[in-house]
Amino acid sequence: MKQNYELSYIISSQISEEASQEISRKINNFIQEKQGIISESLLPKKIALAYPIKKEVFAWLKSTYFSFDSLNLSNLEKTIKEEKNILRYLILKIRPMRIRSVRAPRKPLETEKLKPQKVELEEIEKKLDEIFK
Repeated sequence: MKQNYELSYIISSQISEEASQEISRKINNFIQEKQGIISESLLPKKIALAYPIKKEVFAWLKSTYFSFDSLNLSNLEKTIKEEKNILRYLILKIRPMRIRSVRAPRKPLETEKLKPQKVELEEIEKKLDEIFK
């Protein structure tokens, strides 16, 4: 059964941009050979790492979005691990986004408006007298 995935990996900065693109092509070709469908493949981008990985502080970051059979996922991981210039990788399963229907705006609550009642001073004095007794 085909699932949607995102593959992000970090390639060593010791190699050139052309060599990093060649590694990307190799992985993309593997995905396509196994009847995977690549929906988007971003170009490698040189980034500064938050912490050194294998004594490197800069690396090429590459992301690919694809649909792939989950049975072939272990073969893809083996192919990635065989490549010595890939420092780290992450494969994420992407869940389809649910589109929610547009709701009608809420109607304001109807409250009864109380009319202010006029109270006479005499009534107030009587109540106060009752309270203090």
